[in-house]
Amino acid sequence: KQWYQRRVAITAGKKQVGEKFFNSSEWRWVDGSEPVWWNWQKKMPDQEIDKKTKLFQDKVSLSKRGTWDDSFGFKVMPYACNYCGKYIVIKKHVRWEQARKMCESFGLTMAKINSKEDNNELDMAAKIMMGEEVGQKRWNNTNWIWIGTREVMDENGIGTGVWKHHDGTPLLWETPGWDFKRQPDNWVRKRGEQQAVAFSRINKKWDDSFLHKKRPFACMCPEEACSTNIY
Repeated sequence: KQWYQRRVAITAGKKQVGEKFFNSSEWRWVDGSEPVWWNWQKKMPDQEIDKKTKLFQDKVSLSKRGTWDDSFGFKVMPYACNYCGKYIVIKKHVRWEQARKMCESFGLTMAKINSKEDNNELDMAAKIMMGEEVGQKRWNNTNWIWIGTREVMDENGIGTGVWKHHDGTPLLWETPGWDFKRQPDNWVRKRGEQQAVAFSRINKKWDDSFLHKKRPFACMCPEEACSTNIY
């Protein structure tokens, strides 16, 4: 199929088994509020009946193209939540610079962690979006999430020991939770020096890492949007 379904938290009004229902004004979100916008596929909703249960389609699913279809509530599908957290974790494995650009392409910015509270909130977001299961090996790239912090390099490409966010703003957390006492250790290899921060899904600690590593990454809403609770 060219599209897949995601269940959205919207349902039709109550009706008796065998009663077909087409009054669009009776569709509601799970909190009882009435939708103010629709994007049904052509000729939808058609509310087909399931021959086994004698139930009509009274839930809404979202196609990959963003169109709506009425569906059965007993179907197993991916689902969407109305998430109001600060951070969004993307499971796709990419290099650090690509992660920064992808966040911007979504209208977001790469995650900035400035406190222990921020760090804990990123951990929660990672659990929501990636689950609590981690890779068996510590350095499995799935266990690490890129955040938007990196070391300031001098004109020779050598780390200065100063850490800033991707937009040039300072790291405000004076004692970030670096992983082990040796971190950041600034290893140097042929492809350069470790200079970008990765967040551990195992223990919430930080590690300096090579930019070319492909890992999941975290974005956040622009700060002006966060301050007005726009998401």
